[in-house]
Amino acid sequence: MAELLDVETAARYNAWANIRIYNALRKLSDQERKQDRKAFFRSIHNTMNHVLLADLIYRERLERKPTTYTTLDEVLHDDFDALVAAHRANDVWYSDFCARMTQDELDANLTFTAVGMDQEEIFSLPKKLCLTNLFQHQIHHRGQVHQMISETGHYPPPVDVVKFGRGDTDQWSDTA
Repeated sequence: MAELLDVETAARYNAWANIRIYNALRKLSDQERKQDRKAFFRSIHNTMNHVLLADLIYRERLERKPTTYTTLDEVLHDDFDALVAAHRANDVWYSDFCARMTQDELDANLTFTAVGMDQEEIFSLPKKLCLTNLFQHQIHHRGQVHQMISETGHYPPPVDVVKFGRGDTDQWSDTA
């Protein structure tokens, strides 16, 4: 089966899309970001914390470290700037990690216990599938954040892969 996107490109796209979302979120007040919007993780801020948390859980697995998190709704950073900095640093880690992965490493299984489940659930799947799941998970939750940004009356940034691939720049592009 052909891959839709190789993991190295997926990691770079993921970082690009996160930057665009965070740049849009900078236009909102802390109150707007933390307002309960009836989403699964309640607010924009909590949803972005969840995205980072899932990244860190997978990172521990990939680094063969014990998972230190037990819930999926933990707020890692109450401060927005700290959340942005932590997420950007983690995106760099994933971009570097995925760029170094060999095909044999991608094909090797990653075995782990799911976090936040009522009953223990163990997975053992190829790393490339686990990484695909991780990046798809981010897309899913960025879509929720995209919608919540719209609800604030602000225009959310386009995060289409074709815009990433073409190298488009606009008001949401990284300036740092």
